[in-house]
Amino acid sequence: MELLRLLLAHPYAVAGVSFLTYIFSLVAYRLYFSPIAHFPGPRLAALTVLYEFYWEAICNGQFTFHIGELHKKYGPIVRISPTELHVNDPEYYEVIYSRDSPRNKYAYYQRTFNAPYALITAEDHYRHRLIRSQMNPFFSTTRIRQLEPTLKNLVDKLCRRLKALANSDQPINIEYPLTCYTTDVITDYTMGAGYHYLDEPDFIPQWQHTLCGTAKTLVFVRPVAFLLPLLVSMPESLTAWLNPGMELFFGFQHRCRAKIGSIAKSHHEKGPQLAKNGRQTLFDNVLSSDLPTQEKSEARLAQEMQVLVSAGAETTAKAMSYMLFYLHHEPELLTKLKEELAPLGDDPSLVQLEQLPYLTSIMLEGLRLSYGVTARLPRIAPYNALKYKDWTIPPGTPISMSCLLMHHDESIFPDSYRFNPERWVDPVERKRLERYMVAFSKGSRMCIGMHLARSEILLVISSLVRRMEFELFETTIEDVRVVHDIFIPFVKMDSKGVRLLVKG
Repeated sequence: MELLRLLLAHPYAVAGVSFLTYIFSLVAYRLYFSPIAHFPGPRLAALTVLYEFYWEAICNGQFTFHIGELHKKYGPIVRISPTELHVNDPEYYEVIYSRDSPRNKYAYYQRTFNAPYALITAEDHYRHRLIRSQMNPFFSTTRIRQLEPTLKNLVDKLCRRLKALANSDQPINIEYPLTCYTTDVITDYTMGAGYHYLDEPDFIPQWQHTLCGTAKTLVFVRPVAFLLPLLVSMPESLTAWLNPGMELFFGFQHRCRAKIGSIAKSHHEKGPQLAKNGRQTLFDNVLSSDLPTQEKSEARLAQEMQVLVSAGAETTAKAMSYMLFYLHHEPELLTKLKEELAPLGDDPSLVQLEQLPYLTSIMLEGLRLSYGVTARLPRIAPYNALKYKDWTIPPGTPISMSCLLMHHDESIFPDSYRFNPERWVDPVERKRLERYMVAFSKGSRMCIGMHLARSEILLVISSLVRRMEFELFETTIEDVRVVHDIFIPFVKMDSKGVRLLVKG
């Protein structure tokens, strides 16, 4: 009783002791009793996610590079956080990113996107499989073949807009028009009505900046993602004031919601609608499907649209801009590609382009050095322990690998920072190397838009090379050499991008 009276008399002391007890218990658990406590790695990383936050946010996207150094010190498997393991072994990639075994996504990593209903952020394997099985036909090679005329029309518009800049002596950051092109493709492809960004006089550079800025926000928000409901509830004007440029992103969100609302209203009032090409759109197809009601809600479809447009625009445009840099940085590559394209005439089909070994090699090497998403993408085997050499990884443990580290494994890609299409030309060697080329990830959750992205690249690069003449303007290898991993790749922060003069 005396002890109880003392405790009641000093509640702050009780609170302090309780807090210290909790901290001590948490430290002891993470260092000694956690199921992954025996895995090698920095003790500080095992203690707190602030270790990751320091390298990601404070050091501006250096965590992946730091993880590479940790592997040199600790070996091929490293504990990089209180809950997550990282592997650096190309032969193990297809185990983590399995095609056949269930793989969940990691809630801590996914919640940052603030789009819990979208396909890409679906944590549960079976929910992901349900949604994806309905969407897959829209991103199949067959579907792309059917919509090839639409893709080509947008390429023609891109070329016309660029030709209008010929001989102006005014350089253009080529990623701006390419981002407009990829945005128009994905919006036209999924909704039957594009955003028409290629019609904008200045190619709206703010749009590309917004997509990159959104990625930068992720690394700051992740450790405090539990505060997202509070952040989201803030007035948009205040958020835009704190983070200039967000007003364009908010406008994009509103546009997605309004478009989905319009599609849903039309669908319910008039039935499934056809796009101008006479085919059903992706979202009308979802609304007509047998998916559960919650998977057809306007909230989910708006998030799906937002993610599809964001993911389908930035990464593909960046890859093409890097390819154009390398082709003009090393003119002999450009000459060789033009020679391969010449016999095909003025309007080669996608099938013809896919059969060109050197064009395909340019595309693959460009994808390798533009990475898609550079960040690690953790996966969880929910039911079974995974074996890695002498290690047993407990079920439910987030484990990841990094595209950037894979693509610069010198045992697979010698002289890995050099743009060398020749490494892909031999068909046997290409087949071997494609196993380690993971710009679209692998397994059951690999990028659903892979075939569309590759088709865009083949059409755009072949068309610009055949129809246009460019000259590099004050652009060096440092403008395409990735030095920051902020979910997507970033070059030096003061880079002005791949700038080209349109000569004709």
